[in-house]
Amino acid sequence: MLTRLFDPAIKLLQYFPSGVKHSLMLIGALVLIISFSLHTYFFGFTPTYYLDVLLLGLFFWVYFYIANIYAIVESIIELKESLGKIAKAQYHTRISNLNASEFDLFLEDGNNMLQALERNSSFLNEYKRVVDASSPLVKTDTQGKITYVNSAYEKLSGYSAEELIGKTHALVRSTETSDKYLHDFWETILSKNLFKGEFQNVNSEGEPFVVESTVVPILDEKGEIYEFISIMFDITERKAQALALERQLYTDTLTGLPNRNALHKAIEEHFSHKLMLVNIDDFTTINTIYGEQVGDVLIVEMAKHLKEMLSSEKLSLYRHSGDEFAILADEKVPEAFFKEDTVLMAHQLNPTLLDCSGHEITIRVRIGAAHGSQKGNPRSLVSMASLALRNAKGTKQAYMFYSEDVDNFLHLEENFTTIEMLDYALKNSLVKVHFQPIANTMNNTVEKYEALVRVMDKQGTLHYPNAFISIAKGARLYSKLSQEVFLQTLEMAKRNPLFEFSFNIEMADILDAETRAFVLKRLRESNCAERIVFELVESEELVSNEEIYHFFKLLKSEGAKIAIDDFGSGYSSYAYLMKLGVDIVKIDGSLVSNINTNSDHKRIVKSIINIMHDLGMKVVAEYIESKEIYQTVVLLGADYAQGHFIEEAIGSDNELI
Repeated sequence: MLTRLFDPAIKLLQYFPSGVKHSLMLIGALVLIISFSLHTYFFGFTPTYYLDVLLLGLFFWVYFYIANIYAIVESIIELKESLGKIAKAQYHTRISNLNASEFDLFLEDGNNMLQALERNSSFLNEYKRVVDASSPLVKTDTQGKITYVNSAYEKLSGYSAEELIGKTHALVRSTETSDKYLHDFWETILSKNLFKGEFQNVNSEGEPFVVESTVVPILDEKGEIYEFISIMFDITERKAQALALERQLYTDTLTGLPNRNALHKAIEEHFSHKLMLVNIDDFTTINTIYGEQVGDVLIVEMAKHLKEMLSSEKLSLYRHSGDEFAILADEKVPEAFFKEDTVLMAHQLNPTLLDCSGHEITIRVRIGAAHGSQKGNPRSLVSMASLALRNAKGTKQAYMFYSEDVDNFLHLEENFTTIEMLDYALKNSLVKVHFQPIANTMNNTVEKYEALVRVMDKQGTLHYPNAFISIAKGARLYSKLSQEVFLQTLEMAKRNPLFEFSFNIEMADILDAETRAFVLKRLRESNCAERIVFELVESEELVSNEEIYHFFKLLKSEGAKIAIDDFGSGYSSYAYLMKLGVDIVKIDGSLVSNINTNSDHKRIVKSIINIMHDLGMKVVAEYIESKEIYQTVVLLGADYAQGHFIEEAIGSDNELI
């Protein structure tokens, strides 16, 4: 409480310069000392002497107290000035001239803190410099008004910071940005979630630009949204390239028309189900007579001519293939009108005179038209129109509509469905290989497995080879199917090192150079070639085809075995077996299945077994469907037995015993 008595003096002294204050203190001290000395000299130690001593001591106490308070006040003023600079982000500031010893600890810690702040501030400035140099950055308040933009965004948008600050992004946003997209954007960021997406904008010159923007809500100490920061990447060029690639993917380069890909996409997206295919008659002859350059001009002129004919927006023109155009009707076009358009088109185009680089060429066309189902596979519409076109060509008609009678006559619709199923299965891992056990008749134990192909459709139904193999060969899908089966067979062999695995290889596989190379490469990489058996159905081609002998020789050199399947079913010759290096012969099931009821078959089977054993080959009896048949082939000397009696085929996911 006593110290409060000196508050007025302290406040008064604050108005004097530092030197004046110290001078006054020293003068006062000297006056008291001189006064005390004179008093002692003249009067001696009187009672007032002790009063003077007390006054002198009090004076020095007051002096040191005020001096200390003054030092603290000066230090606080200095500290306040330094903190004011720090508040303005002047982190290079250092706190000094703190006269009070009480501030010594703070002085050291404070300057260390400032040094760390300056270093971090330097890093942050470098980061900001990098961001400013590379990525546009925008800050907005909670109302969407721009509060800050960096130089990169000024350059991208074409607007200055002064023109942008206080405005919203509506200044640059393209009208192509939907209201729903904006609604979802605001809903996301106002929920304090990060948003990442694309925005189409327009710069100050009216030119479009696209940014990929990451918008981050910045929260205050209470967890409320304070502002939004958006870091952007200019993807205008990338989007333009993607658009160009898409145009290339869906545009015919010769005519500029949408191509086959665009047609299928339009059918899928718009559920269109009325289609005409317009094919130029004898286009190959035109190319032969006039040359391909004139042929290209003819295609371009035909495209122009068809465009002029299609005045209705409900009919869209596509180039479907080399000499074929497609006309797709809008789903709202009635079927009757579509048929009228088809007939009218056929009459107007037959004949058509086109000027092709100085050559006047008269052409005729055939049209195949189809009206499909909205619920059906979109590709089936093209299949049906193709079928109708084929029928028009076959019957020499100008046009033909798809009908189930024609379909049944040509047996193609089922083929198209099967082809689609195979194509889908190959692309979606729905080729399922099952493995049928082959038992050793000496000890009745399974030692081998034969790979049997199955295909699953979209509904999960399993289809067997007789339903798709021949169609796969005709559609040129067989090689892919065969390669997939071989891969799964090798994988099963790797997982089960105690068993041999048979793979059915067809003449089509051997005669296909790509498949041959694929089989040899994968076989060498598998490290289990000695447990792979290649089964080939016997045929007359085996005798005369040197390519087969060479291929089998390569397989044998890798350690694989060769088996002849269905031996005895047709062309049976023992001469080529040795030349092929056959290890195993599988007797045709038609001989084995009724071996107990047909004595001739029994004698043939016995004869085959004996001869094969004499040639050093093993014999497998197939189609063992009963215990009685199994017992008979064992007695006849067959080495192995295969069939449902032995065991049902199992999927590749199962573990082998």
